[in-house]
Amino acid sequence: MTSTASSTKRYSSVVKRWENIQTDCAEGDLEFQLMTVMWKALGLDTPQIKKNPNIGSGCIPDWLIYQDPTQPPVLVVEDKKRVKVLAEAPDDKFVELCRNHSLYKDAVGYPVAKGNNGIKQYLDKDKVSPNCLASYGLVFNGDFFQLWRRVDGLVFPLTPIQRVTKKSLLLLMQQLDYCLKHPQPALVSAIWNQKGGVAKTTNTINLGATLAIKGKKVLLIDLDLQGDLTKALAGHLSHSSDYLYACRDKIDLQAFDEVEDILRASIHTKKFPTTDGKNYELSVLSTDEKFLKKFRDDSQLVQPAILFRKIIKLLKKEYDYIFIDLSPTFDRLAQCVFFACDTVLIPVDYGEKSLHHGVHVHQVTVPKIRELRAKSEQLHLGPWNLGISFSNCASDTGVALQRLIDTGLENRGFIGNQYKTHLRSYTQTKVAEFKRAPVVCWHASPITKLYTELANEVFLNHNFTDH
Repeated sequence: MTSTASSTKRYSSVVKRWENIQTDCAEGDLEFQLMTVMWKALGLDTPQIKKNPNIGSGCIPDWLIYQDPTQPPVLVVEDKKRVKVLAEAPDDKFVELCRNHSLYKDAVGYPVAKGNNGIKQYLDKDKVSPNCLASYGLVFNGDFFQLWRRVDGLVFPLTPIQRVTKKSLLLLMQQLDYCLKHPQPALVSAIWNQKGGVAKTTNTINLGATLAIKGKKVLLIDLDLQGDLTKALAGHLSHSSDYLYACRDKIDLQAFDEVEDILRASIHTKKFPTTDGKNYELSVLSTDEKFLKKFRDDSQLVQPAILFRKIIKLLKKEYDYIFIDLSPTFDRLAQCVFFACDTVLIPVDYGEKSLHHGVHVHQVTVPKIRELRAKSEQLHLGPWNLGISFSNCASDTGVALQRLIDTGLENRGFIGNQYKTHLRSYTQTKVAEFKRAPVVCWHASPITKLYTELANEVFLNHNFTDH
């Protein structure tokens, strides 16, 4: 029996129960008639399910779901009643109608009423007791569902808004089962803009290094033909391998243990010292320019983006954060990255051109990639926008320039996150290039402080994004 057929049989009781739920079902009835059946189908026992727990700061979700009751929960759930206006909405209008409906907004935690709480608050590390802080969130009402994910302080959608159907309900159950068994896979991010010269590689290296200093296990992947990330750390790396094609051959044979062996042999992990006597590790996966060009230009290579995503999925088990460096050109390699990553951070400088390209990535490129991924992925889609981060900045913006930047973003309708930390230009960054080390190795440097602040803003402190 195939895994799909097995899952269909396993969760058939959930689908049958859902088909019998009234279109105007009260919240309590929905919980009793359907959600308890969902938990049973997932094989959960009573100690793994908590109903209406107080998790801190007045936050009381509908459910906490545990894999191991002695550890923090994996899933926090907010459910809502079922209403006819959503149950009977046409498919082509459902998502927009749902997005603007008070039930969905309240479940997520958007400000619908004074003091209302939802997934946004239930995954907030500053509000919730650590032993009650889940890795995933679910909003559900029998017609809509959406999964959310928390990595340290960052909270973002795991899926877009989904309509509940027989097919999507099965997929949701499979995804919940996966989440319970894999509560903390790596966050995969690209720091990217179609405008060059905005320090995307420098930021990739130093944000990764900053997180490594914080104790995170970090992997940097170099998919830029120029290989600048690899060159920046070349004093610590040996020759790179053609891991892409080696993995392709084994993936075709479904020899995933051998794929993992190839990846482990291709990854270089080295310690870097800091000036305050702390050592940290960074892992780097790179390949030669000729191998990247071969992979990019091979017309006989079938579905390279799906192949790369399978490689990333295997790597996610081993790390906390994976950052992928790529060229500004949206080529086949870039498509592979965007089909595999969870989030995109967009670096910009104070120039009009970089703002233009950055907003375009945020408003056009990333949503378009999600649409393309929807054709090959059944549920878990991405990437999601982390927002824009200012890099290579002069020490003093000046009131006039700042006003022009603000006006430029407003005129372009930009409503995403703008991070308060602006990365300034310092000589120490150039010194670090010559030393073949991340600049954050110099702990007293002003740029190190800025990278620490940015890493806190984006990843470690509470940061909610839904774009």
